[in-house]
Amino acid sequence: MEILRVLGVDPSLRNTGLSVVTYNTEKSLKDPTAFKVEHCQVLVNPQKFTGTEAILNMIDMINDASKLPCYRDVDHVIVESPAAMYNPKFPTSVVAALGHISGAAVALMGIEKGHLYRPSEWNKTRKKDVTYNLTEAFLGEHTSWQFEKPIKSAKLLEHILDATSMALWWIKANYIDEVEE
Repeated sequence: MEILRVLGVDPSLRNTGLSVVTYNTEKSLKDPTAFKVEHCQVLVNPQKFTGTEAILNMIDMINDASKLPCYRDVDHVIVESPAAMYNPKFPTSVVAALGHISGAAVALMGIEKGHLYRPSEWNKTRKKDVTYNLTEAFLGEHTSWQFEKPIKSAKLLEHILDATSMALWWIKANYIDEVEE
């Protein structure tokens, strides 16, 4: 039995979402047990950290998470390269912070298995609620997923849904099409 394990990372200065999506390659896509969402969490950066301290603290939290077996033992790491990086209207301080965090996530979670994607690459131009509904329709309601800690707000849940949606998109785009004829 081969289990493909893909970690999605939705990086942000304040809230970085992590989610592992597994796919049992020996099961049919129609089998509801073929996929599982596990080890979901949001790394929350305390408001007391600002500027460079906030960037470094988020990188430290990602570093700590990268050492956990549940994240270290994944096959692929899918990290969102924030849209702000490609929009000249965003302040350079925002672009720099997000760039540092995205790059650190790829490096710390495994450069050899890391992949960076812009939102337009993995989500096209869909609205977030459409993406979330499609993800939950395929993987089951988020209430059935394995969270490391309870999520206390819808805003934090968005980061889990983005991370999970990216991982699922990558599996579908790069693996299932090869397996399922």
